[in-house]
Order: sequence, then C-alpha cells, then structure tokens
Amino acid sequence: MLAVTQLISEDARRQLKNVVQGAVTPDAVRMMIQKEVNGIIVSALNAQLVAERDEVLGRQAYQRLPGSPSRNGFKSTHVPGLWGALTLRRPAVRRGALRLPLLDALKTAGKSLVDVLAMRFWLRGAATRAVAEELNSALGSKLHASTVSKLTNALEPALLDWENRPIPDGICYLFVDALYLPVRRPGFTSRQALLVALGVDENAHRHVLGFMLGDRESQESWEALIKDLLSRGLKREKLRLVISDEHKGIEAAVASRLGVTHQLCVVHMMRNARARVAAPDRRAFLLDMHAIYWSPTREDAKQALGALQGRWGQRYPSAVRIVSQRFDDHARFFEQPESFWGLLRSTNLVERFIKELRRRLNPAGAMQSELEVKKLTWSVAEAQERRWSGRRWTLRAGGIKHLMAYA
Repeated sequence: MLAVTQLISEDARRQLKNVVQGAVTPDAVRMMIQKEVNGIIVSALNAQLVAERDEVLGRQAYQRLPGSPSRNGFKSTHVPGLWGALTLRRPAVRRGALRLPLLDALKTAGKSLVDVLAMRFWLRGAATRAVAEELNSALGSKLHASTVSKLTNALEPALLDWENRPIPDGICYLFVDALYLPVRRPGFTSRQALLVALGVDENAHRHVLGFMLGDRESQESWEALIKDLLSRGLKREKLRLVISDEHKGIEAAVASRLGVTHQLCVVHMMRNARARVAAPDRRAFLLDMHAIYWSPTREDAKQALGALQGRWGQRYPSAVRIVSQRFDDHARFFEQPESFWGLLRSTNLVERFIKELRRRLNPAGAMQSELEVKKLTWSVAEAQERRWSGRRWTLRAGGIKHLMAYA
C-alpha cells in the first residue's frame, strides 16, 4: 500500500502531465518555436550591431577621444522577419551619426522581401488591399495597397517583350474567345471586352498567342487582334481552322483578315438546343446529338442528323433547327486528323483559360487601368504556358459523360 506522500506525489505528477498536455497544442508549439528562433536571431544580430559600433568608434567602453562620438545606449528599431517584425537594439551615439552596414542591409533585404512577396501574392490572385494587410500583419511591414500596384509596374518591360514576341511557328488551329470586365476610365467605369487568342501547332502543343482590351467584342476589335497576330508571324497558309462560338463579329473578322475555314463550337450549339427541349426528353435528345458529332465519319454524322430530325422534328422544331441549320460549320473538324477531333469540337481549350483569368481578375474588382489588366492577364498566360510547356494535348475518350451533366 502506497504511503500518503507517494499518493500526493503521484496525483501531482498526473495533474502536471494533464496541464502540460493541454498547453502543448500544435499552435502553442509553433508559437514557442517561432519565439525562440526569433530570440536567437535577434540576440545574434544585436551582438553584431554592437561589434560594428565598437569597430566604427575604434575604442573600448568608457575610453574618451577628443571630438569623437560617445556611446549613448540603444534605441529600438524594427525590421521585417519571417515570423513578424524583429525588434533590434540599435546602438546610439552622442555628437555625430553612426552608420551600421548590417542594419542598412537588414532594412534593404526586408524591404526587398516584402516587395517580392507583395508582387507574387498579387499575381497569384490576392487583391492589393489584402496583400498589404496580410504582409503587414505577418512581417511587420508598413505596406500600402497603392504601393503594391506601383511595385508591379516593374513588370511592364517583361510584359512589353511578351506582347511583341514572335508567334510560334507551325500554328494550325486558332481558338478565340472573350470575357468582359469592369475597367476604370477617367470619370467613369465601363465594361470592356478582353479578347483572347490561343493556338495549337501541328505537334499538338498549346500556346497563348495574344490578348487585347477592346471597347466591345466587335468586328473591328477582332480584326485589330488578328492584325497584331499576323504582324508577329501568324501564317495564314498554315492555319487549318479557327474555332470559336457563333459570334458575328468573330466570323466577319476571320473571313475578312484570314479567309480560313471556321469551326463553330459544338458544345455551345448543343446547350442552346437543349434549352428548347422539355426535361423528360433532354437525355434522349442529347444522346441523339452526341451520335451526330461523335460519329466515326462525316457521312455517319449526316445519317445521325437525319435520324434526329425524323425523331424530334415535330415535337421540338426550334431545337432541331438549331442542330440542323449550320451543320457544316459545326462539322468542320471531321476534315482534320482524327486525333484532333476531341480538341476541335468545342472552345473548351480557350474557355478553360478564360475561367482561370476570371478567377484571378474577379477578386481585384474594377481594374484601375489597361496596364493593370495586361499585367494580370500576362501573369496568368505565363503560368499557363509553363504548365503546357513540353506537354502535348492528348485525345480523351468519349465526351458523353460531360454532356449528361446538362441533361
């Protein structure tokens, strides 16, 4: 049987264990580590600052030299660190100034760190105000939202080089589409069209060819973008297809400036037709449309079209008319190598890129200027091209599963 003192000791040990286990949470451990690491760094830096002061003064403590500055204690100063601001003891002197190279280097490095992080976070999708608030909280900096925009202006030379670079050789398929976004102009804000052009070469490599901010998605705007692509080396004679949705401005500009066969997006057409079919029949109607555009040959596709017309023509004449009236323009991909059919049926390639643009542009709200739009679009384009680099588009089976999501 345990003695009373042993029982008390065991109970105290158990209670202490419970207290320690409750206190040592992951967050508490992380804060302890950060505090200790910061303390070690601060101690080392303070010691180095004292050594630099002594070297500059060139004499020991309490030693006097006529006309020489004398030690005058320390003053607190703050520099950005990885885990919040570091508070250092900056040596001070009487009669004169004290230049400490380490402190200058720390402040320069801290500012450079904050500037680089601010630029990267902004390019990754954070709003300027959010970037400033988070960095100020984490690093102890004094960044303003307007400063973040000014910092990114350093990207302008790289942006201009990218805008003027030559078009990759061998582009045979051109994808075009646009999105609208609010842009601030002097005295007002208006919705502007951001026109985007992507290309695929004969080796199935994908490229962002260019973009342009226009007042609206008109024939003139698209002609201006196409003219820019041609001036940078896009070859009309090598182009086989231009792929887009059914937009009069795009079609007119392509016919005027390129004279290339135009493939209209099958998926857009199918969604448009589906909207005119009653819910109980949508799945069957989609399967019949799928039988047309996923046929093994163009001839089989025409037979499937006739079957759809015969089955649904009287019940849903407007839906059947949408499928039938521009069949040739939706079936141009059959004339291309079969390995490209899955890519050429729709504008999914450029729409996925535009979706990424929206994800980045929407948090920023109204764009402050055309330059800001270009910087953000360029950053998304650069990131997308890095992901595509060295990777060819590969044929994927089917497509009906995706379409059934709309049934």
